[in-house]
Amino acid sequence: MGETGDILVVIPARGGSKRLPRKNVLPLAGKPLICWTIEAALEAKLNARIMVTSDDEEILAIAQQYQSQGVIAYKRPDELATDTASTADVLIDAIKAEQAAGHDPKTLMLLQPTSPLRNAEDIRAALDVFQEGGCEDTVVTVCEVDHPMAWVGTIGEGSRLEGIDLSGKRSQDYQREYRLNGAVYVAQSALLLEKLTLFSAFLKASVMPRKRSHDIDTPLDFQNCETWVNSE
Repeated sequence: MGETGDILVVIPARGGSKRLPRKNVLPLAGKPLICWTIEAALEAKLNARIMVTSDDEEILAIAQQYQSQGVIAYKRPDELATDTASTADVLIDAIKAEQAAGHDPKTLMLLQPTSPLRNAEDIRAALDVFQEGGCEDTVVTVCEVDHPMAWVGTIGEGSRLEGIDLSGKRSQDYQREYRLNGAVYVAQSALLLEKLTLFSAFLKASVMPRKRSHDIDTPLDFQNCETWVNSE
């Protein structure tokens, strides 16, 4: 079993969002969207440093409300607040900021605030998979797909549906398939600094239930997630 070393949890939250404006501060069941992720990270009790990196003063002010619990509100450089700035760039900046502050995180965990229903159990489970694998391969959270990918195709010229399996097999006759759900990523900090990517050559999966795999990017996503939360 590998050793995770010092852990840095990064929650990236830009102020701008085209499809769902101000999504990171929109109230989901009574509290700002980003709070769901901050609180899940705290509840996981990883003995980690938790950093919210943002360009937005309102988001940073929300993060500062958790400062007494160890959450760091870090204002990222302006060039990392654009539509063209990559997640890897933001994570590398976070690691370097920690190093400049005298810390040396060995393990990087990315928690995106657009996955508000991911909980402490899901976070710990992903870290367990990372550690059990020797802390070498990046771990990603996944959920089972609703329908077999063999039923997914493209529409070509003349409305022709292409690439669909027409064998008539039942859904239960296919092998189980999984998709990334974007909730948790765990990787070596050195991988990001050396390769400029979050992903190792091979990935390991930590499975989450579909009901906690909501990913919010659009108003409909937000509405569906809120409906689910209120029905629980």
